[in-house]
Amino acid sequence: MVTRRRVLMMIGGIVLVAVVFTAWQAVQLQRDLTQAEASVDRLTAAVTDGDAAARDEAIEDLQEAAASAAGRTDGPWWAVLTKVPMLGDDTGGLRALSSSLDVMANDGIGPLATTLDDLDRLSADGRIDLDVVEGLRDPVDKARTAFREAAADVDGVDSGGFVGALRPRFDDYVDRVTDAASALDAADTAVDVVPAMVGAEGPRDYLLIFQNNAEIRGTGGMPGAWARIHAEDGRLEMVKQGTALDFPMAARPVLPLTQEETAVYGQELGTYFQDPGFTPDFPRAAELWQAHWDARYPSIPIDGVISLDPVAMSYLLEGTGPVAVGSLTLTPDNLVEELLNKPYLELDVSAQDALFAEAAAAIFGKLTGDLESPVDMIRGMGRAADEKRFLVASFDETVGSQLEGTAVAGAFPGDDGKTPHVDVGLNDATPSKMSYYLRYWGDARATGCTGGRQKIEASMSMSQAIAPGEAAALPDSVTGGGIYGTEPGTQLVLVRLYGPYGGTIDQVRIDGARVPPEKQLINGRPVTTLAMGIETRDDVVITWSMTSGPGQTGDGAVGMTPGVQRGSKGSTFANAC
Repeated sequence: MVTRRRVLMMIGGIVLVAVVFTAWQAVQLQRDLTQAEASVDRLTAAVTDGDAAARDEAIEDLQEAAASAAGRTDGPWWAVLTKVPMLGDDTGGLRALSSSLDVMANDGIGPLATTLDDLDRLSADGRIDLDVVEGLRDPVDKARTAFREAAADVDGVDSGGFVGALRPRFDDYVDRVTDAASALDAADTAVDVVPAMVGAEGPRDYLLIFQNNAEIRGTGGMPGAWARIHAEDGRLEMVKQGTALDFPMAARPVLPLTQEETAVYGQELGTYFQDPGFTPDFPRAAELWQAHWDARYPSIPIDGVISLDPVAMSYLLEGTGPVAVGSLTLTPDNLVEELLNKPYLELDVSAQDALFAEAAAAIFGKLTGDLESPVDMIRGMGRAADEKRFLVASFDETVGSQLEGTAVAGAFPGDDGKTPHVDVGLNDATPSKMSYYLRYWGDARATGCTGGRQKIEASMSMSQAIAPGEAAALPDSVTGGGIYGTEPGTQLVLVRLYGPYGGTIDQVRIDGARVPPEKQLINGRPVTTLAMGIETRDDVVITWSMTSGPGQTGDGAVGMTPGVQRGSKGSTFANAC
């Protein structure tokens, strides 16, 4: 007969075995995940260095560690642990992470690895190899599917209850795999549209504009320089270059403007080649640039508009290597200063134009030649697109529909379901090249939710990264010389605050002083314009409150005009519903 003491001893033994087994599994899992993390670091270094052998070894180790971690957390015992109080959150998170890592490593990274060697043949002698692009289609699609599944495994997992170092590492992993999934969505679209865009189905011509962030516009900068790119059967040629002054001011807008556009941006939006970028909506700006082109060069229709700014070019140089322009060598570190500041300090207008044309041709030649690092070039292009510095508008109906909704399309957000959008557009009104010294940032937060509408508070600070005395001593080619009434050394910036679609801008303050918001709309979104004089290093602070449109109960997004500083000004904020 089994005594009570013996039963208790048996139960205690079972519990002890369970605890020991769980601890052993946890130790082994930690080893697997640590090994996977180290393998990712080695893989990143190998890809950067172009070391194929080290890359393949790191991938093999990553796949082995990921499969081991997934196997340890996939069984019934770990499923039971996810229900145990005090342990459930962490064990559930580790299970989701291990499953996601296994899918990413074995189903996602494997197909991508097969494409890396082919990328060295992607571009050479001014031609995109269409066979290489076609060969990317299947592995990119497989990798995209796997990374989306990996992101879905960890999406929605609340890490708030995780203990110790697990939470930040889990959150970092979620950010990385989500970003990678988004990048592969973009890569999948690129593989689809590139053949047609580079002339696989017939010749194509594009207007390439270079947006000058030193004279800021809503889309990035004033298009002071341009080029016509001819594409045919993968071969790319820069066949003509010029400046904005090649397009005379139109007596009336080159396309009909809506009453809203005229009220918010003025007739200049459609009469000056320099000013379609007043609107942060790149597809609309591209339509206006196309109309300017058709009026000036009616015998050469264009198939799209492509935009780059110098910060984007600096990202691309990570893949091309240094670019020689006469006696000057452009690198990722000096390109912005050499093209957006020094020419206006040191050169006359004709010499500036010559430098910009030579630099554009040299960079284009590098991009379409033998790349030093195709991976870094593609990474730079993706970063530029994410920051709204590399934008593409195709007038081909099929290609245009494929680009719709992507970052590279640069469309201004409208009705986006549950997502409230807050945007800030900046336009220089001096006019000058003082935006080179402009510094700004902004964010927003939801403070309440009633009846399916959120209350949102936003703030923005603006300053000048140069002392007033130094600014006033700059040459007229930088300050504008006070021709339009702005004191040399000061910059006048038109700041447009765009509230959520279907919502309202309720209150605006500048350094605490209340300013009545304008009651204007643009494409269903409220907008108010502030004329800001910036002249010192001290922050000028703008705060404003908004109410979202009905049903906008999700997390929000903030968009801001890209400037001369690297990085994105955009951000997100949590919902209050």
